[in-house]
Amino acid sequence: SDTPGYVLKQLPHPCFVEDWFLSSLGGMFPMFMVLSWVYTASMIIKSIVHEKEQKLRETMRVLGMNNGIHWCSWFLDSIIPMVITVFVLSTVLVYGGVVANAEYTLVVLFLLCYAVSTITMCFLVSVFFSKANLAASSGGIIFFITYLPFPLIDAWFPHVSQTLKEFGSLLSNVALGMGSKYFALRELEGTGAKWNNAAFSPLAGDTFNIIKIMFIFILDAFIYFVLAWYIENVSPGIYGIPKNWYFPFTWSYWCPALSRPEPDTLSEKDSIQHDTDTTEAEPVHLEKGVSIKKLTKIYKNGKVAIKDLSLNFYQDQITAFLGTNGAGKTTTISILTGLFTPTSGRAEIYGLNVRTQMSCIRQSLGICPQYNILFSELTVQEHLWFFARLKGHSAGGVQVEVQTLLSDLGLYHKRNAFAKHLSGGMKRKLSIAIAFIGGSRTVVLDEPTAGVDPYSRMGIWNLLLKYKKGRTII
Repeated sequence: SDTPGYVLKQLPHPCFVEDWFLSSLGGMFPMFMVLSWVYTASMIIKSIVHEKEQKLRETMRVLGMNNGIHWCSWFLDSIIPMVITVFVLSTVLVYGGVVANAEYTLVVLFLLCYAVSTITMCFLVSVFFSKANLAASSGGIIFFITYLPFPLIDAWFPHVSQTLKEFGSLLSNVALGMGSKYFALRELEGTGAKWNNAAFSPLAGDTFNIIKIMFIFILDAFIYFVLAWYIENVSPGIYGIPKNWYFPFTWSYWCPALSRPEPDTLSEKDSIQHDTDTTEAEPVHLEKGVSIKKLTKIYKNGKVAIKDLSLNFYQDQITAFLGTNGAGKTTTISILTGLFTPTSGRAEIYGLNVRTQMSCIRQSLGICPQYNILFSELTVQEHLWFFARLKGHSAGGVQVEVQTLLSDLGLYHKRNAFAKHLSGGMKRKLSIAIAFIGGSRTVVLDEPTAGVDPYSRMGIWNLLLKYKKGRTII
């Protein structure tokens, strides 16, 4: 009888292709990616630190900007050019034949997740520096160093545990290397990385995959941002009041307006010693705007800038704070505006403590620093609009106040001029206008008429007299 025949066929599988370029892609691609973005990362870090170095960030904070707005603005400023880079790079990789079998959208999303984690890494690095040029050079080196663990992991890849891979991927550049390796392995298979296989590893017994790495990128971004936020609050650098290490667990940080005031252990009698021969009597019919009691500031080098200063400033008055160079005038102003923290003593602005309730104080605080701190690429009118909006005022309500201030200071004809094109006197006038914009209740002016001609100086004095009602002006 006839017996059934036997037919042998191979299982469907792409033809064997030995591509040395694809074999080396897993190791070379992340290195090229890191090197190509070192410059971008360095410039992000430099720009953030430059803003800190020029005191622009602290000035904006004093005038009402919170940290959330600050970091969101930098994120948007950084992500837009990176998105363009990601699309260009993805097009070259997929349609240029490097990872020809991979899905374009998967490559784009993978690199976008990496870009997000890179930006937040730049945020974290920037908090450790106060000089822009040093931050740029050091930041680029740090960025590249975070890639160096990957070649070690790659060399021992079959023997590396999943836990070690996950731990190493907390450095986003290591995670980039891992993901690039999986893209290369899928290309070697001939299938390419696609959405239907991205959740699985091309290696037997391996649970790591491209989708998991994309989630790790987002986790990395979250960790970097939280660390940057925490370190910046605990150690703000030269300017700013450092918070306690446990500040995230305090009610006063999250709801400063509802926090209970600290008990005042210094009585009025103890803090201000009245000598009838040299001291003016305290007015009883005026509201106390600023109260300073036994304020002392000693710098790290041992220099005593202020010692046991006690003084009150009243609403509806203009108080001139006089003293020789080095007497501590600017230091006192810096403490009142939250730039420096006092060594001891107490300072309150309308009953709010400058140590713990600065965010509430800044909603109605205006300052004209000793030196003009302006945005060179903004016009005069844009400066006033910007700082008024920082304090939460509506766009419609701001316009009238802007026009009034410009007219009162004689800057109306310069309203569309960029700050970099203004004379020294004009810049000083603009700084004074910024201090008053937004209905500032407490206005601190540090040498407001320095470098101003006599005619303009008289105009500034008249402005102060006009606007002193309802304000405490120092």
